[in-house]
Amino acid sequence: MKRIYNSSKTKMEYVKGDAYFYQSENRLKSYPYLNHDFQTDILIIGGGAVGSIANYYLSKKYDATLVDKSRFGSGCTSCATVLLEYQLDDYAENLQKIMSEKEIVDIYRMGLESIKELQNFINQHGNHCHFALRGSLLYTNKNFGINAIEKEFLFRKKNNFHAKLIYPENNPFPFDFKAGLYCEDGGAEFNPYLFTKQMIENSQNQDNLFENTEIISITKINDGFIATTNFHDKIYCKKIIFATGYNFELLSNANLCDRAVSYTIVTNPIKELSSLKTTLFQDDEVPYHYMRILPDNRIIFGGEDSSFKKDSIDDKLAQKKYAKLKKALCQLLPQHEKELEIAYEFCGAFGSTENNLGLIGKINQENVYYMLSCGANEIINAIFGAKLLIDIFENKANKLEHLFSPLR
Repeated sequence: MKRIYNSSKTKMEYVKGDAYFYQSENRLKSYPYLNHDFQTDILIIGGGAVGSIANYYLSKKYDATLVDKSRFGSGCTSCATVLLEYQLDDYAENLQKIMSEKEIVDIYRMGLESIKELQNFINQHGNHCHFALRGSLLYTNKNFGINAIEKEFLFRKKNNFHAKLIYPENNPFPFDFKAGLYCEDGGAEFNPYLFTKQMIENSQNQDNLFENTEIISITKINDGFIATTNFHDKIYCKKIIFATGYNFELLSNANLCDRAVSYTIVTNPIKELSSLKTTLFQDDEVPYHYMRILPDNRIIFGGEDSSFKKDSIDDKLAQKKYAKLKKALCQLLPQHEKELEIAYEFCGAFGSTENNLGLIGKINQENVYYMLSCGANEIINAIFGAKLLIDIFENKANKLEHLFSPLR
């Protein structure tokens, strides 16, 4: 037997503050912790949105088990702002330095297909997570940003993606900008905690779901692995999928992506926001800001990313970032400044890769896989990623596998 992973004794902090979405009255039901030895074909470690997506799809075809060291959906998922868009975190022109034009087009189409897949899930299981299709607006107040947005528009038009250029003279939104790229069918939104709840409660393996079950070590044996829990029970499995978000403790603290901390504020309900409710907003500032309107007429506004420091999130820095976000929001919507009372402040770890895509697929260790979504599109990546893992298990070719490969 060979021990291949050990949990670090240093407990790192990935979430901080009063996460708005975790306050939902319709809470995810409690699941037991594992208190006996257990056998399964596939062990999925990590019960956030990404792990729950993997579990939902894999449990349809395989004997899969999902575990989380705390409550399902209580980690970085509770801090996600969920602006689901098919575009990536960078312009296509910049991405062409590392991907071909065809690959970028394929990724954009994958994003649109994943949004349709989410809609199909809602149609099948009911809308219990405030899912809604949305338009998306990427905008700039910089002179050089106008050219970048115009080039992105031409790229999308050339490749048959619906998009519209907006300038001051045809701007329908209640704030000013120099240029914007609007996609009417470009996005969607939902409550990430309630979505995780729906995914888990509709999975096919209700007897294979364990909360408060931390994996502290993994040992390779001849026909698979032994994962040992914090209560010293053992899970015998043939394959392991890490869906641990930005927690790399079990992955030997490997530097798998560039980690940052993203900050978010949520306002009290505001009376009149109808002109903003059907669109997801993002600017091109550095660091950038993003915004959407919640079903109860609150504004959720985030960004101001800072580098992720080891072990903990800096409280003083977080307070400065929340203040900056409120100031930026007041500047964006001065007509609502008197109403902008902040009800929630929270932050969480966030990661990005060079091509803006997640780390999904095989690694050097046989029968060990990553399902680590990175970038603003982590939910969209995960919807595709679950299907990618099934293709890998069944030895089917997938034209996008190399773009998501953790070995790239």
